Amino acid sequence: MSKVFFSIVGTIAAAGVALGGTTLTYDELLQSQEEWTFSTGRRNNQIQIVNGIASCPSCNWGQAAAVTTLSEGILLTNEQDTFTFSFDITTNGTTNAAAMVSFVGETAICLGMSTYNGSINYGTSANVSARAYSFQRAWDNNGDFVQSSGSLGTIGVSETVTVSGAISWKDGQFVLDLSANNETGSIDLGDNVSINNVLLQLDGPNNVSTVPSISNLSMSAYLVPEPATASLSLLGLAGLAMRRRRRQEA
Repeated sequence: MSKVFFSIVGTIAAAGVALGGTTLTYDELLQSQEEWTFSTGRRNNQIQIVNGIASCPSCNWGQAAAVTTLSEGILLTNEQDTFTFSFDITTNGTTNAAAMVSFVGETAICLGMSTYNGSINYGTSANVSARAYSFQRAWDNNGDFVQSSGSLGTIGVSETVTVSGAISWKDGQFVLDLSANNETGSIDLGDNVSINNVLLQLDGPNNVSTVPSISNLSMSAYLVPEPATASLSLLGLAGLAMRRRRRQEA
């Protein structure tokens, strides 16, 4: 298994931020076993990640959660900063189950199927110390109840739905725009957004073969450096250019 994939596209500057903006990609996040820690629910279940697919082969009316810390935290503060993501939920035979992805920073942005009727919901939670989040109260003893902001349609039995979203600056704050199954929604997030962890949650009925799965999770962030960082970067690049020129003249 490979570790979490982390690449920076552009000219690398101070503090890992690229001059003029940077793109951070974590397309192989689900391939990592080494950096995952597991928290379990009522029946000691555990999420398994194989070939980029997160599943719960032993789920039996209990919760399973897995969390990873990003190799570099994401902080959106400038109006040009953006964050995008996409992932697939597959019901594997039933909608009487749950599958959620949460992006956790100062708050948790929670997305997925967690109402046991096939609805794809979205919402936020302020209790970021919780080890699990849910749109239904059966998970309250393991984490924080999430009040759903809305729904992105439904998912059927043995169906795969892609959930995607983008955070960008709109009308004086960052807004998350979401889509799934040709339905759209949005969440107001305030004047800054932080993402340090990604939390996966799965829950299923007695028949272990019908537990849903999460796959093809990808994320990217475009971050504009602060003026001080950009100035340091320019000085550093200028120094490198002068050193190279001197070597060529010598």
